[in-house]
Amino acid sequence: MMESGLIDDWRPKGGRLTIIRPTETACASALRAPTDLTPPSFQQDAYLEMARKAKQTGRRFDRLLLCAFTLAGEPDIDALTNSLTAVVRRHDAFHSWFELEESGIRRRILEPDQIELTAQFWGEFDGRLVSRIVQRLTPGPANWDCFTFAVIDHGGSFTVVVACDHLNVDAVSGAIISAEVFQCYFDPGAQARLDQTPVASYREYCARERAEAAELDERSPQIIEWADRIEANGGKLPSFPLTLHEEPGAPTMAASSRQVLLSGSAAQAFEGECAKAGVRLVSGIFAAAAYADYRLSGRTRYFNLSPKNTRFGAAEQRTVGWYASLIPIDFEFDPAEGFATTARRAEAAFAAGKSLSNVSLHRVVELLEQREGFHVRRGWVAPMLSFLDLRKLPGAELFSALDFSFFGSRGTSEEVYTWVQRTDDTIWAASLFPDTELADEAMTRYYEAIAVVMESVARSGAEVPADDVVMTGCS
Repeated sequence: MMESGLIDDWRPKGGRLTIIRPTETACASALRAPTDLTPPSFQQDAYLEMARKAKQTGRRFDRLLLCAFTLAGEPDIDALTNSLTAVVRRHDAFHSWFELEESGIRRRILEPDQIELTAQFWGEFDGRLVSRIVQRLTPGPANWDCFTFAVIDHGGSFTVVVACDHLNVDAVSGAIISAEVFQCYFDPGAQARLDQTPVASYREYCARERAEAAELDERSPQIIEWADRIEANGGKLPSFPLTLHEEPGAPTMAASSRQVLLSGSAAQAFEGECAKAGVRLVSGIFAAAAYADYRLSGRTRYFNLSPKNTRFGAAEQRTVGWYASLIPIDFEFDPAEGFATTARRAEAAFAAGKSLSNVSLHRVVELLEQREGFHVRRGWVAPMLSFLDLRKLPGAELFSALDFSFFGSRGTSEEVYTWVQRTDDTIWAASLFPDTELADEAMTRYYEAIAVVMESVARSGAEVPADDVVMTGCS
């Protein structure tokens, strides 16, 4: 069964550990690599700016994404190293790196054939230590070599670990890398076939995103629609329904929590009620979140952001990179209408918001931050709610057979980021949030509220808990 969550939750089986990293020669070539004028994507730019500010204050900032899958037999380290090298050379997200300077951010680019990986045997380690070693060895986004591969030989089977800084990858990228490594390792002819199926250029995507954004101004329809949603919220981005910290804006490490919301027949029943309402499961999740928000704050306007994969076309679908934007989910509802009606409102809001996701919120803020009544500034943070149905991922059966897992590191957090996932037998959620007592209490209440709503819908059809259980909190 596929697993996902936070790296702290990752519990690989221990064994003989081999680390595969770029050679010193490759790292030296990266330092001497020529500059390129292509800017980072908007998502990368905001991420790198946070890293640059952290560097100025002596803090490390990074978010590591980790994938792992298990194969039968004894590992051929040379073959794995060659497979990983071929994959890294194939995707140009790995060819760039960014210098963080006082004056800004500068891109440098290596040639693919300058990239070499080498394997080093480390010895016998238990799984928990492997997790720590991989995180410690992988430098942050200000370094070209911000990726690490590892092999854990269990004797009779082995686990391949792919760990990359978020700067260069997203969740889809982890699946792409793992699938290509799997193909190249078992099939000597796979690399030649991959060469005949070219991928897109992530650097060209960055240039295209910027060029399209430059054509927008305050009068562009997409900018107006984004502005309408934000201004209807008092000129502010969404906020969590409960107070998270006594000093808003103060950087804090991220705490995490994970909870099963529904399992077994209850999960099936909730999904069935979504189908009866004529909506997808994702819309039912947002409807439940809206009711939870109401129960905690009394708000009857739900406003949140959800990430979207921005790959376009067949070539980009198989390309590594951070292809991401945000969908604004915004709708008013009457709690007395019932779940089905609210879920249909959520479905319509999701469709309307999706049409705006090709415009980066970062560009919206660039254009509107000086407007009167618009209070969002660059460097903004906002809560996020994401839904992923693991059963429907391409290659889900293969990944399940390989015990594929996907994890992210904690990093820092000023807001609440929640990932709801559907597996074969559960609907569960994992969250990152500020590591404060207030936030910890708030997350307990939030999970309780959304679980009560979902359990009620699963048990009683489209009914939701009565208004007399509203637990008003600070907004």
